[in-house]
Amino acid sequence: MKQVLDDRIINIDKNLFDNKFLFYYQKTDYSSKDIEVFFMWDLLLDKENTQLLLNIKDKYASYSNVYSSDDEFDIFCDLFNYAISKNKKIHIVWVTLKKEIEMLEEYYEKLWFLREDINCFNVDFRVPLVTVSVNIENLMWRWSDYKRMKEEIFFIPPIRESWETKAMFKWINRWVIANINIWKLTKEKINFLQNTLVSEHILPLTLSKVLYYNISNIWFSWEKQEIILKY
Repeated sequence: MKQVLDDRIINIDKNLFDNKFLFYYQKTDYSSKDIEVFFMWDLLLDKENTQLLLNIKDKYASYSNVYSSDDEFDIFCDLFNYAISKNKKIHIVWVTLKKEIEMLEEYYEKLWFLREDINCFNVDFRVPLVTVSVNIENLMWRWSDYKRMKEEIFFIPPIRESWETKAMFKWINRWVIANINIWKLTKEKINFLQNTLVSEHILPLTLSKVLYYNISNIWFSWEKQEIILKY
């Protein structure tokens, strides 16, 4: 079996040619004395379009507008501007929008984290005032899945359109999104991570960073868990 660290992959037993990869996952409650944490679902609850929620009926995809992307972006901008103006470190949990990460990318570029040789960012996540997590649900599901999954994927913030989901993958691989948040590690989620790895939608070293090492560098900690995936 091989262990995937943040910068290399090492053999940890005599089975040199097996396809098992050990990852760490940081299960955290985001408690910190130095970083102010904002949960997007809490802030979006006040923006709920209750009338639309009551009248969804069989138009399940309409749920994505119950907590609109415009409201989410307004909240994100307010938090971003708060952090910069107050020189305050914040972490935002559960972002879903391309334009949120584009705004973050522009900020990281100003901090000289962009590596032009590989067209990716090499972020020391101890430095930025603003860092973000994406929940695994917003990677697993797409807007088109509402027809099949219905209320099973009624999350806050909602599952967005497919191009928003693709954007989350893009900025994970450009090393801008700090963390994939997983509240409860289920077999379904492990299978998703397995398929993501095999399909190379996220490469092993990058996956290791967004599951454990980045969030540890921000100084969040709680419980370190092991995930074994086949690659």
